[in-house]
Amino acid sequence: MDIIVKSAFENLFISFIFAFAFAPIMIGILYRFNQVAAHKKTKLGGGIKGDNSLYLKIMNVSGKNGIPNMGGILIWVVVPILVFLLVDRTPDISLFILSFILFGFWGFLDVLFTNMIKNNPELRTIQEKFIVRLTRFSIAMVLNIFIMYLLQLTGIVPDISLGNWAIAFTPALIPVLGILGQLAIYAAELTDGLDGLMIGIFGISYTALGAVLLINNQPKYIPVIAIIIGVVVVDLYFNTPPARFYNGGPGAMPLGASAFYIAIATDQVIPYFLITGLTWIILLSSMIQIISMRFFKRRVFKMAPLHHHFQVLGWPEHKVTMRFWVITIFLSIAGIYLSVLH
Repeated sequence: MDIIVKSAFENLFISFIFAFAFAPIMIGILYRFNQVAAHKKTKLGGGIKGDNSLYLKIMNVSGKNGIPNMGGILIWVVVPILVFLLVDRTPDISLFILSFILFGFWGFLDVLFTNMIKNNPELRTIQEKFIVRLTRFSIAMVLNIFIMYLLQLTGIVPDISLGNWAIAFTPALIPVLGILGQLAIYAAELTDGLDGLMIGIFGISYTALGAVLLINNQPKYIPVIAIIIGVVVVDLYFNTPPARFYNGGPGAMPLGASAFYIAIATDQVIPYFLITGLTWIILLSSMIQIISMRFFKRRVFKMAPLHHHFQVLGWPEHKVTMRFWVITIFLSIAGIYLSVLH
């Protein structure tokens, strides 16, 4: 185990240096090619007729527009390369790399398309239609199911523990895990709404997952998590207010997918849900808001997702971010403690 910990710290420092060298190059390219998107209208935060003034006000458009929204390329590119070079490749580690690349690529295409149509109101209206959103969600969910199917074929996860119960990882469970995996990704995307919010939460969460694996003598993914943390620290350096870039799909999607993947591959599902609990609460806030507005024509929150609700109440952006970090730290400690009891 000492060797694993030593290797993990080496991987962390290597990934930090590699990411810090790559980040300025990437940022320069994103600014040069104008990979930015204007803020879009949102009925979740507007008035009855979709007035966008509230959303535009809290997002401080004059200061936010023009900032690249594909900064997650830093995560998408660096993590799989270093995992490939520095970590022993068992079948499930190779699948992890494939998963990271695929979800990052899907996020890249999603943001690239959004940027390409930012000056075309008709196409942007089509993009916001329910059927288009459902199609995008379905494609990503099929991808999740495919990854879970391949993981099940490796045979490294015979059962998934839920407290005193164990559920056999059979083909019948794959669609359920695929849906949960996609929801984990969507939760990560929704959390990526304020400077430093998503990347800080996942930095804490991955550190806690690493601690859970260390305590439970499951060393395989600790070097992988160390690489992710090293890149996340660099990303956070550039993503703290005022952000030099937003992560967008290329960063949020693989981070959300990989945390869920590691939890399944290591059978640490319950600690995972507690550690990442705030992202799921953020997801739930949007779901509640959508359902309430669609069927009851009223808002439960001032604005959704949850972090924007607190902004509307008057909390400064940095206050929301830091308090959400503190909540994540508390949930992570609880998750680590739960893994010890388990």
